[in-house]
Amino acid sequence: MSLTMGLRRIIKNRFGKHTAAKKEIINVYHTNYSRHVLISYIVYPFQSVNQFTHQNYVTAHVAAECFSALGYNVDVVDYMNHDLVIDYGKYAVIFGLGYNFEQSFYHPDRSVPRIHFVTGAHEDLHNKMSLTSIEDFYRLSGLWLANEANVMKNICYYSNFNADLDIIFAHGLVLNDYRSRVKNRVCSLNNNILNAFEGFKPKCREGRTSNFLFLSGAKLITKGLFILLEVARLRQDLNFYIVVQQMDESFERYYQDLLLREGSNVRLYKNIRMDSEEMKEIVEACTYCVAPSYIDGLPGGTIEPMAAGLIPIVSKYCGLPQERFIFEMEGLSPEVLNDTINQVLALDDDTYIAYSNAVKEYTRANFSGDHMKKELMGILTSELSGILNYRK
Repeated sequence: MSLTMGLRRIIKNRFGKHTAAKKEIINVYHTNYSRHVLISYIVYPFQSVNQFTHQNYVTAHVAAECFSALGYNVDVVDYMNHDLVIDYGKYAVIFGLGYNFEQSFYHPDRSVPRIHFVTGAHEDLHNKMSLTSIEDFYRLSGLWLANEANVMKNICYYSNFNADLDIIFAHGLVLNDYRSRVKNRVCSLNNNILNAFEGFKPKCREGRTSNFLFLSGAKLITKGLFILLEVARLRQDLNFYIVVQQMDESFERYYQDLLLREGSNVRLYKNIRMDSEEMKEIVEACTYCVAPSYIDGLPGGTIEPMAAGLIPIVSKYCGLPQERFIFEMEGLSPEVLNDTINQVLALDDDTYIAYSNAVKEYTRANFSGDHMKKELMGILTSELSGILNYRK
C-alpha cells in the first residue's frame, strides 16, 4: 500500500482507543496480529488530518504503517508524556525517542529490540552547537537569549548508548559524528516532504531572481537566522523572504531596521500554512533557499522548497548529503554565507537551470513519503531479523 493510500485510510476510518487525554492510541489499525510494537513519538497525526505544518506528520504514519505491514499491532504514545503507565512487557519491539522510549530500558526484559529514532544530531553535539549559537549572537548583539537556544534539557542516556539500532535523519558530518559516539548499529534515513509544492512548474531562465528564502520553525538563533540577517544588511541588492512560526520580541526589535521597515529588502511572514496560496507565491518568487543552521537534521524547511527547484545553501550541520547542486557553507558566519551566496549567483543561466531541475528531481525522488517508507521497511526487515538472530 502506498503512503498516500494509507493516509487516506487513516483519515477515513475511526482511530483506535484514546486514553490519557489523547496521549496514546492503542492498536491504531485494529489488527489482530500476535505481536505488538510500541512507537514512542507524536500522537496528533493519528487524530487529525494533515495541516501541512510539519513533515513529522508523514513520518509518524510511515513508521506506523511499516510496522503494521510487518505484522505488528501498533500502539503509539506521546514521546514526552510522563503520566502514561506503559506495560513494556507486552511489546515485541519498542521504537522511537524521548522519555517513554528511555523508560523502556528500565524494564527487566532486555531481549526485546529497541530501535532509537534520531531526528537530528547526537545530543552532545546538538547542545554544544545550540550554546555556540547563543554565544555568537551575544557577542554580536549584547543580547543573551537563552530561550532561543535549542538546548535539550532531558538527556536520554540509555537511548543513545544502549539501543540495538539507531535510525537517524542525517548524512555527512551529523551522521559521522553520531556514529563516532556510539557503539550501536546506525542506519541513515532520509526525511520526507509534505509535497506542498508538488504542482510547481520547473524554474526557467526568465524566472531567475535574486530572492532567497529562509523557512524555519522555532529557535531561530540556533537556526542561524541572525547570520542571514547580517548578510541582508550588507546585501541591499538581494531580497530575503523570512517565513517563521513566531519570533522572539527582543530579537525582532534588534533587527527592526530590516524586519519592520517599509521598503526593506527583508520580508517577514509569520505562521502561514505550507499549502497556502501565500506560501506558494513566496516559493514561486524565490530562486534559492538558505539554512545557516548551527544544528539540524535534514530540515524540512529546506527540503520542502528544494522540491520546488530552489537551490539550497546550507551549513554542514544540516546533515544534507553532498551533491553538486547543494551548496554547503564552510563555516558559520556572515562572511562565509555571503561568499556562498556569491557562488550561486555566479552560476551561468544554463547551469542554474540544470541545478534547479536536478535538485527538484532529486528531492522528490529521495525525500517523498513513499521513498522514506520503502527505505524504512528495508531497514526494519533486515535489521530486526539480525537483532533477533543475534539474541538466540
